Amino acid sequence: MSHEAVKWAHNLAPIPMDSNGKPNASCAAVLVGLAIHAGPDGKGAFPSTRTLVRYTRRCERTVRTALDRLEADQIIRKGDPAIVAAHIKRGDRRPQVWDLAMERVRTDLDAEDLKALEAMFPGVTARVEAAKAAAGEAPVDNADAQAVDNQEGGAQLSHPVASTGCSRRGDEVQPVQLRGAAAAPELSTEPSNEPPPPARAGIDAGTPVDNQGAGGADLGSHQQATATPVELFLAKLGPDWPLSKGQLRRLVPVVTRAIAAGWDPTVLAEYVRANTTGVRSPYAVLTSRLGDLPDPPRRSRRTYPDERTVAEATTSAVCIHGDPRPRACALCRRGIALEETA
Repeated sequence: MSHEAVKWAHNLAPIPMDSNGKPNASCAAVLVGLAIHAGPDGKGAFPSTRTLVRYTRRCERTVRTALDRLEADQIIRKGDPAIVAAHIKRGDRRPQVWDLAMERVRTDLDAEDLKALEAMFPGVTARVEAAKAAAGEAPVDNADAQAVDNQEGGAQLSHPVASTGCSRRGDEVQPVQLRGAAAAPELSTEPSNEPPPPARAGIDAGTPVDNQGAGGADLGSHQQATATPVELFLAKLGPDWPLSKGQLRRLVPVVTRAIAAGWDPTVLAEYVRANTTGVRSPYAVLTSRLGDLPDPPRRSRRTYPDERTVAEATTSAVCIHGDPRPRACALCRRGIALEETA
């Protein structure tokens, strides 16, 4: 066990955020599980998925989704496969090797937190300030702040910085300015004069896809006739699976392999888009589901209109092959058409 990697995972590692603004607990637990098996530099962790399931007490799909989210946020990255090959001879039993991005640090630590962590991680304050500067979050310096006056009206007025564009209000509470970029204008009072953004193009510049954010309404008859199988899949996903243009490009090879394996684009979309409950990262969930597909469903053998299934043959009163006992006709039970016996 590497104590350095575990301490980093517990204290300094940035964790993907949920829609409620809180760090994802499953990602945090999976990251700690990887750190337990990593070296002092955070490299060479290859616990199996079953091991991570036992550590985190999450289901296998949740663990795989957490790994996808951590990789998408560049908190972990794929490591050298030769490391696990030296320990496990069978290629079909080798898990994925992961390296932890221990150079990454959280940017939500305050001065009190940094003071407590400085003894454990020397120089962590400088690392966090550098990360904030790279993310566009300038450190707060209150050394030159002016005093706050209490007006006779009863409300406190702050002293706004001139560059932020805020104005002094009498007898009202001054809105707090966010750190970093200036606050966006209110839509009701300052409507934007910029033209609307152009429609998002599809995967290929020559053939746009009308998928309304990787999904949306079904394609029209003309579009269906000219669309590729990948475009049909993306159009069938629906509005519950919004994807960026970069995520769409990364999904194309995975979808292409599934279609080449025998999956119908429409059936594939219906399979992977099911059960949207609790999905916070559509791209990670779709990647996980597409990477763990079962064999494609078998297509029906019925190629003629007069072919019948076993259920139809055992309930029909007429045999197309002329058998006086229609429910006992062996050809009907096998689904053989009349043309095949001619």
